[in-house]
Amino acid sequence: MKKLYFVLFSLISLVFFAQNNALVINNDAFIVINAGTVGDEAVLVVNQSHPNGIVTTGTGGNIITNGEFDYIKWNNGTGTGNYTVPFTARTGMNKMPLSINITGAGVGAGYMALSSWEVSPGPAFNNQPWPSEVVHMAGANGQADVSEYAVDRFWIIDVRDPLGTGQTFTTFPTPTLTFNYNLHPDEIGGGNMLATNNLGAQQYDGVQDKWFGWFTGGIPNGIYGNGNIPGVVSGVNPPAGTWYRTWTLADMSEPLPVTMNFINGTCESNGIVIEWQTASELNNDYFEIHKSQNGYDFEKIASINGNGSSSQTQNYSYIDEAGANSQVYYKIAQVDTDGNTKFYDPIQVNPCESENGFNVYAPNLKEITIELTSSFDAEYELIIYDALGKQITTPRQLSAKQGFNRFEIQDENLAFGTYMITLFNDHNKLTKKLILR
Repeated sequence: MKKLYFVLFSLISLVFFAQNNALVINNDAFIVINAGTVGDEAVLVVNQSHPNGIVTTGTGGNIITNGEFDYIKWNNGTGTGNYTVPFTARTGMNKMPLSINITGAGVGAGYMALSSWEVSPGPAFNNQPWPSEVVHMAGANGQADVSEYAVDRFWIIDVRDPLGTGQTFTTFPTPTLTFNYNLHPDEIGGGNMLATNNLGAQQYDGVQDKWFGWFTGGIPNGIYGNGNIPGVVSGVNPPAGTWYRTWTLADMSEPLPVTMNFINGTCESNGIVIEWQTASELNNDYFEIHKSQNGYDFEKIASINGNGSSSQTQNYSYIDEAGANSQVYYKIAQVDTDGNTKFYDPIQVNPCESENGFNVYAPNLKEITIELTSSFDAEYELIIYDALGKQITTPRQLSAKQGFNRFEIQDENLAFGTYMITLFNDHNKLTKKLILR
């Protein structure tokens, strides 16, 4: 789709382009980039690889981007130095420049797509609406949402050609980032509980749906920078190769990311299989598996050794051969080498019903066959998940009749790998693992 290049200049007599494609903004002139959407982005292009592509003079300039897809496209290529974008907050009109000090040049004709915008309008503090790739603001200590410990603002720093121009890096630049943020109460107050002198920068991995960083043994890890100066988080050095597009600032005492990618429980012929995966571990001694019949009273049924410290994904499983004739609950506890214990939210596993035969197989890569023997007429929804527990299909409606049913599901997007096939309705949930190879 053709891109939209739309820029509103305020006090335009004080905004001009100098030689060598530099954008000069003088004496509090404003540039407002607005109304971009995915595929129809609003873009201001700075076609200058040198850090002086944007220059502010006099009392300084201001650039306001109102949303995720209102971009400054800075064609920095193989340039190095301190690239500064004079962002200004819409609320309070406070200056909050973003500094990207590139100390190691990138390889290729790539660019940086940059934006920053306020979220949680009015008295809210839930950081809504999230950027398009973000699916949670979960906490490292097991909470479902800790957005009250994050500033009400996101930044996009995208070097992966989000505009689809074909201008790409074969090696990403090496940056040190400095975030200036808005101290207005609408962005750090209104129900927020963060301490501005304890803020750090965090980036979001949209592939694994997790925030980088974790919190173990009283030490925040993977949360970058120093927030000792109010309104500034400096010294942000993401590791090489992990320059992801979405950033926010969070209180290091309650960081956003979780080490646990997923916890699943499924019925198999040999019992209920509990599987979980960690994104990273620090001083992880072991896990405990706890079981409950009512969701309140749990007892430990097993322990599984951890992997100590690891920055790689680790997979774990346990088979509860006792199974379940009724609804059952499991929860995982992670125990550090120093004895600290953290419980993750329990999962619910529906009974493994013997009266319904459920089988899944794939006669070829693009087709899945589902066989279901049902004791009654029933409507089901079908969802397919990948090995990480991420939903990869929209729900499909299946109508089962009493007796034997066979459904042929066509999907051109399937590839070799492991999938979880789930049929569910208000009264039942059936899950099978399918391996395509």
